[in-house]
Amino acid sequence: MKTLALSSTENIVLPKMGIMTQLIELSRHDYIYVKNHLHENTSLVIELDKSRYWDENALAVFYKGFKLGYLNQSISKVVKKLMTKYGGVSAILKHKTSAKIPFDGLDILIKIG
Repeated sequence: MKTLALSSTENIVLPKMGIMTQLIELSRHDYIYVKNHLHENTSLVIELDKSRYWDENALAVFYKGFKLGYLNQSISKVVKKLMTKYGGVSAILKHKTSAKIPFDGLDILIKIG
């Protein structure tokens, strides 16, 4: 039987993890204008949306200046804390629903750091 010896001098590098989530309120914003331009791994921008005064943690997701929707409230709290602590996050599109039901959901991956 072979054994694996771990050396204490080597740095163990863990893969950077992200948060996979779905956007909400797609039908209320600019998603209809850019949905055909969105593809897997498209870069997205997450920004604090102060126009939602009732939700201090509201984070909107944009593609080239077009507002797609929002992160849900529970994810927004976590991501806002990470943005404050680490200075920013990035996001990419991971899955878009079919053309038959375009407002069913948009899955994004939020990367920290």
